[in-house]
Amino acid sequence: MNRRLVILPALALLVAGVVWWQRTPDAPAATWRIGTGTEIRQGRNFDALPAESPIRLSLHLAAPSHVYVFAYSREDGTVVLWPTPALQSDLPHPLPKGQSVLPGQHEGKELAWTTRAGIRAGTTYVVIAATAPVAELETLLPKLRHWSNTVFPDGAMLVTKPDGVEPIGGPLSAGFPSPLLERAARREPDRVIPNGPLQPDADLPGVFTGSWRIVETSPPPAQPR
Repeated sequence: MNRRLVILPALALLVAGVVWWQRTPDAPAATWRIGTGTEIRQGRNFDALPAESPIRLSLHLAAPSHVYVFAYSREDGTVVLWPTPALQSDLPHPLPKGQSVLPGQHEGKELAWTTRAGIRAGTTYVVIAATAPVAELETLLPKLRHWSNTVFPDGAMLVTKPDGVEPIGGPLSAGFPSPLLERAARREPDRVIPNGPLQPDADLPGVFTGSWRIVETSPPPAQPR
């Protein structure tokens, strides 16, 4: 084997990585997690997950940041995962500098969102981070269905409607109801590992985005009696 054919491309990739990192040294980093407690693994694009699988998002932030997390599927429409006023958590909004794992904890209990049932075409999760509020998303938040742990006394996590308004971006809607979210969702769809530094948005300075795609595993066929 010609070692030059192996070493030179590797060096080129390393240099490209260093140049990119120097260009965005304070880019937030995100890691999607499947599971809770110590039984966790990192997400991969097009993970096949059973319905109701717990998921969380680990973030490393170089500065306090406004972080927004959304999900979209054809059957479910657009849902806000974070931030929502109906989700009580020990984590504030904006998030502090350093490491945080969304959606946090409440009264000593680890919180987690879950994958939704009956999603045939798959779900796209999007994370947005910026040091200042993102006006386009702040306008959307009160109009979308969102995750909550304040509906039932036991603090169960579920999706609910916004108060006092008819929700937008519901089932059968054609994509995210926001150009920024659509740009984030289209970013690197063939990338196997969705984790790592978020990427700068093409249109909004200081805004970083990332996405993760999953598909639902088919339930086992019913056994004849």
